[in-house]
Amino acid sequence: MKKLLLLLLIMPMLCHSKEIFINDQGVKIEYSKPSVGCFYDKEAYEGYLNTCLILPNFETCAQTKYEMYICGDKNKVMQLNEKSK
Repeated sequence: MKKLLLLLLIMPMLCHSKEIFINDQGVKIEYSKPSVGCFYDKEAYEGYLNTCLILPNFETCAQTKYEMYICGDKNKVMQLNEKSK
């Protein structure tokens, strides 16, 4: 039981790894890898991240846009799953 509890405490730390995004102007932005509701595609997520950088909660904005436009399209999710294989 203790091992299961320890594993549950460690899992969120493993899932929220840091990523570095360099925008068109060469500015480095460090962000936490999002826990999106569908398959995660770094390139697509960073595209939305780039559109949200002027907002105070740019990571929340990018994740919301990603889930609306990518996760809402079943064909896109299937394409991302195929791309990952």
